[in-house]
Formats: sequence, structure tokens, C-alpha cells
Amino acid sequence: METRTSDHATILRNTVLHGDCIPLMHDMPASSVDFILTDPPYLIDYRDRDCRRIPNDNNARWLRPAFAEMYRLLKLGGFCVSFYAWNRADQFLSAWATAGFRIV
Repeated sequence: METRTSDHATILRNTVLHGDCIPLMHDMPASSVDFILTDPPYLIDYRDRDCRRIPNDNNARWLRPAFAEMYRLLKLGGFCVSFYAWNRADQFLSAWATAGFRIV
């Protein structure tokens, strides 16, 4: 028995997409992803020893829209794992719950 996937899923298999995650995800079909693993900016305004910064680590404007798109993309029974800063847990938990995720 042959299992068929959508053309879009086949095109994206083993592909790295580089760009702003929100518009990239917006262009993907709903319920098309089995698993998401994300290590987003932690909202702590991090700077390394050379004073380099992580983009968008000093504001949370992207947080709710990004997780709303992730939730839209996940198939029924899909799973999302996200890292976050413990001292910003309230912001991440709120974004996840607002998007529809069941937090475990």
C-alpha cells in the first residue's frame, strides 16, 4: 500500500527555510506538520562577551503570532517542544495557551 503526501509536504521535506518565521509559516498549509522543536529568543535581551545580540530578544511582539502559526500548522496529535527562559515563563505560557496548546 502506497502512502501519498501532498506536493507541498514533499517539497518541504528535508528543507531549511531561512527568514522571518511568521510569514514563512503563514505560507505553509494548516495541519501539515507532525512535530515542532523551537528554541526561540528568550526575551532577556541577551548579549555575549562581544556585545552581540540575538534579534528580537528584547521584545515579545513576535511571541503570540509565532505560536499561533505553529498551532495552526500542527496536525491533530502533533507535538511542539519549546525552550524558554524561566523568568519569562508567564509570557510564554500565556502565548501557548492563547494559541490553543495544551501545556504539559
